[in-house]
Amino acid sequence: MQVIHPSAPVNNIHPDDVFEIVNDQGVCCGRGYVVYLYQPTIYPDRPVRIYFTMECTPEAEYMLYGALMGHARQLRQQHPHAAAYVYTDVRPENTRMLNFCLHNGLRVGNAEELVRLYVPQDGGQETFGYTYASIPLNTLQQQNDLIARMAANGLTHLNQPYLQALAANPVFVALGMFYEKERQLIGECIISGAPGREPELVAIYVAAPSRGQGMGKRLLRRALALCANCGVNTVQARIMAASQPQARLMRAFGGEPLTQTLLFPGKEL
Repeated sequence: MQVIHPSAPVNNIHPDDVFEIVNDQGVCCGRGYVVYLYQPTIYPDRPVRIYFTMECTPEAEYMLYGALMGHARQLRQQHPHAAAYVYTDVRPENTRMLNFCLHNGLRVGNAEELVRLYVPQDGGQETFGYTYASIPLNTLQQQNDLIARMAANGLTHLNQPYLQALAANPVFVALGMFYEKERQLIGECIISGAPGREPELVAIYVAAPSRGQGMGKRLLRRALALCANCGVNTVQARIMAASQPQARLMRAFGGEPLTQTLLFPGKEL
C-alpha cells in the first residue's frame, strides 16, 4: 500500500491536505484530510486547531493516521509558538474508531450534545441602544457575506448549498442584532426547521467586543420568539459539553439534554 494525494480538491479541501491509501492493485482503501484553523479569539489557550478525518479499512488505518499526523505537525509550524490541538470526531456508537483513537494517545476531552430548548412566547425586554432585523439573503453575495461572518466567529460548518437548503425550510429565521447608534452588526442567529422535524438552532454568535454582556441570550430569545409565531414550541440545539458559555445559554431556555451525537478525541500537538 502507498499514500497518495488526489488530483483534484475533495469537498473543497486542497489536494495537498487530502491523503488516500491505495493497495497494490490501485484500489483506494482509505481517505482522510486535515483542516488547519488559527482561532486565538475563540481558543486563546490553544489557538491552533487542526481537525482531521479518517475513512478507511482496518488494514489502512495506521498508515493513513501516520500521514495525517505528519501533515498536521507540518501545518502547526505556521504558528510555531502557539499551543496547538489536533482532533477528530467520532460517533459514540463507532466503538472501533473510538478505540483506535484512544490506542493512539487521543483522549475524549469534549462531546457534542443535542439539547431541547423551550420557546418563549415573547422577545423579552427591549435592549436600550440595540435593534434587531432579518438578515437579507436574496443574492449570492449576501449569502456569502453571512457565511464569511459566521466563519470569522468560529462557525465554519456553513456553506452556500447548506444555507440555501436551510432558507427553503418552512421555519427559517436569520436574525441580526445591531448596535443602533452606528448600525453595527454585533451578532447573528440562524434557526431552521425541515418539514416534519423539530427546528434546530443552526448557528449563533456574538462578536468578541460584545461578549459577556448577555447579548447572546437576548438575541436567541428574540429569534425563538419569531419561531413561536410559526407555532413552534421547542427547538433543538447542538452544543459542546465542555463549553460553559454554551451550557449557560441553553439553561436560560430550559435546555433539556437528549443525547450525545459526537465525541471529539484529540491531543496537544
